[in-house]
Amino acid sequence: MQPAGRAAFAARRVDRTAIYAYENRPAELPAELAARFRAEPDAWAFYQAQAPWYRRTATYWVVSAKRASTRERRLATLIADSAAGRRLDRLSPGRRSAD
Repeated sequence: MQPAGRAAFAARRVDRTAIYAYENRPAELPAELAARFRAEPDAWAFYQAQAPWYRRTATYWVVSAKRASTRERRLATLIADSAAGRRLDRLSPGRRSAD
């Protein structure tokens, strides 16, 4: 790191750290959802084998839904895709799907 970068890092303010939404995304599924996911060993093994960015983004996609019914539907989609050995369409290169 260059001296200017070290100085900028040393001068950072704690109250201005982690203030953006992408810095505060949940890193884990809530316990009840995670337990349902773990109950599907093939799906869970595929999910755990994915890169950290994918797991974070997929988790956020599930838990960011405002309605419980949407969270349930998203979790079911994540489990089904993982059990089939594929990533969510929305997180696959060059592919998009509606929510």
